[in-house]
Amino acid sequence: INKTRNYTTVTRGLIANSLNISPWFFTGFADAEGSFSILMQANSKYTTGWRIKPLFTIGVNQRDIAILKDIQSYLGVGKINVHGKESVQFRVDSIKELQVIINHFENYPLITAKWSDYILFKKAFDLILAKEHLSKEGLLKLVGIKSPLNLGLPKGLQEAFPNWKELEIDRPCYVFKGIANPFWM
Repeated sequence: INKTRNYTTVTRGLIANSLNISPWFFTGFADAEGSFSILMQANSKYTTGWRIKPLFTIGVNQRDIAILKDIQSYLGVGKINVHGKESVQFRVDSIKELQVIINHFENYPLITAKWSDYILFKKAFDLILAKEHLSKEGLLKLVGIKSPLNLGLPKGLQEAFPNWKELEIDRPCYVFKGIANPFWM
């Protein structure tokens, strides 16, 4: 009788081991569990009245924390935090560390519809890197980029930017081109 519960971490030796994770495994895991987002919070301390923070996250059940630790070791960036009762989250939110994430996905591209979110995220990241988000015009560009990202603008941002539909850019068209590498998970 098999009394062992098989989770992703049980098969770790086949797909990843400490400090020896495949770049394509990380891409595949991010395709499944990763999220690109742009946090926009009203804050009067900022010139535009908004605090902007780009984020890359991967959230998993706490039993799979070993995978997040391997990803963190592989990339050399990010933090792992408890995120709820049974989940943990790998999070990268500094501009310097996000550049590592961007560089990775430029070399090992996403192959699912998540690619569209990445393209929008990269566009927003480049705008932030150029400090355009510090002007009213740049902030509005950022709203336009954020509008088709993930689930779209939250209700609070729609109310704060009532003309958001006019600012919204088209979501990049995703086309599946096949699995590039057998280590993509």
